[in-house]
Amino acid sequence: MSLDAIGIISADLQKSVEFYKLLGIELKEAGGAEHLEGKTETGLRIMIDSVELMKKINPQWIKPIGVGIVLCFKQESANTVNELYAKIVESGFKSSKEPWDAFWGQRYSSVLDPDGNQIDLFAEL
Repeated sequence: MSLDAIGIISADLQKSVEFYKLLGIELKEAGGAEHLEGKTETGLRIMIDSVELMKKINPQWIKPIGVGIVLCFKQESANTVNELYAKIVESGFKSSKEPWDAFWGQRYSSVLDPDGNQIDLFAEL
């Protein structure tokens, strides 16, 4: 058994495409306009489904409150964390925590995707 994909529900697919492209993930339609997929460099698939599709699949679905899962994207260097963080924020997406040198030996920062999911950027110091 292996983790193959992570599914994310999006209220605005185009904004999600723009956001995840900044992280190097090219999302493409897969089986219809309401379901997009792309792969990380490690091969893990990120799947984005529209709220409308989720409600078709599960009419009782309601948007969760708060952050339950955080996606963490490893970067090549501390400078890359700083640069990617700045690029994401300059593109109009929200910051959750500016880059900082974490006590566990990593350069770390957090941003929010268009639906408020926490995305962490990190690299070894």
